Amino acid sequence: MKIVVTGSLGHISKPLTEKLVQKGHTVTVISSQPERQSAIETLGATAAIGSIEDVDFLTATFTGADAVYCMVPPGNPFDHSHDVIASVGRLATNYVQAILQSGVKHVVYLSSIGAHTDKGNGILLFHYNAEHILQTLPSDVAIAFMRPVGFYYNLLSFVHTIKTQG
Repeated sequence: MKIVVTGSLGHISKPLTEKLVQKGHTVTVISSQPERQSAIETLGATAAIGSIEDVDFLTATFTGADAVYCMVPPGNPFDHSHDVIASVGRLATNYVQAILQSGVKHVVYLSSIGAHTDKGNGILLFHYNAEHILQTLPSDVAIAFMRPVGFYYNLLSFVHTIKTQG
């Protein structure tokens, strides 16, 4: 299969890419960082350098793929100047447009526990919203939502902010 993986060489996307390549799949990894190209290619995948903010880039990268694994980059909930909910909504809309335009028929979205409801899930509301945007895809597009409980190593990136802002 031809599979596109978003998330560059993150904690999930890197081991996923390694497994898919080991199983003989043709894998393209999207990264916004050109300096990661050689590391992606060392894994046996093709690097697609660009931004998931760019629908044309996504569409071109998704075209010809059998499946795409979509995720949104973890935003910093302590940065009050960044509207995480709106940003993730735009990214989910970009995914929908690129999936429709490219003809991809299999999608996996990394969501989160709590995404089944719009109440009581705090900042994770963005996954609820993203799932609902992705569910607007036609019925011939198979979507799987993965809802893990959490990735605690992601909290490490917030240590400085937690220490300085309480």
